[in-house]
Amino acid sequence: MIKKLLKHILNLYKRTNHLKAYKDFVQIAEECVTDNLEIEIRKPIRGNIYLKISKGSIVSGKFVFEAETSQILIGENSFIGGGLFICHDKIEIGSNVMISWGCTIIDNNAHSLKASERIDDVKNWKRGITENQPWKYKDWSNVRKAGVHIADNSWIGFNSIILKGVHIGAGAIVGAGSVVTKNVLQESSVAGNPAKEINRID
Repeated sequence: MIKKLLKHILNLYKRTNHLKAYKDFVQIAEECVTDNLEIEIRKPIRGNIYLKISKGSIVSGKFVFEAETSQILIGENSFIGGGLFICHDKIEIGSNVMISWGCTIIDNNAHSLKASERIDDVKNWKRGITENQPWKYKDWSNVRKAGVHIADNSWIGFNSIILKGVHIGAGAIVGAGSVVTKNVLQESSVAGNPAKEINRID
């Protein structure tokens, strides 16, 4: 029992110190809960705000910012129950949004679709590992990117994946385990891989 309590206190201390290290790069409004939030800013520029969380939201998970101008915006009273968020350009999450655990949201392809343009990706990653910055030599010039927008009052089921360029309309529902590659209309529910509309919400 004592071991578990000490472990919990140590983990809480680590997370608090982690956020302090990025305090100049994030804006977290009052009444937010961010105990299980992990941030990785790969190219931090003094004066830039990478993450904004509005009043009353509960946010956990890992947030990775790939570029100097990457930005993730989260509205009021939204819930993010974990998962992975990888941002090169912009990810916008509205107010009163629920994102269940295990979700992945990414606004880029990570690699070029052409084999000839990604031939050095592993080599460059390995080169960065030797300098304790695996992403240092990443070449983004041939990687497709497009922002993601999740509108107010939507609900994303657990283990879902939302890919680049997707707009999820207000009040929409994404079924658990879905892979969303195209826009989702407001007040509709989608499911599957790739996700397709299954009904309209009355």
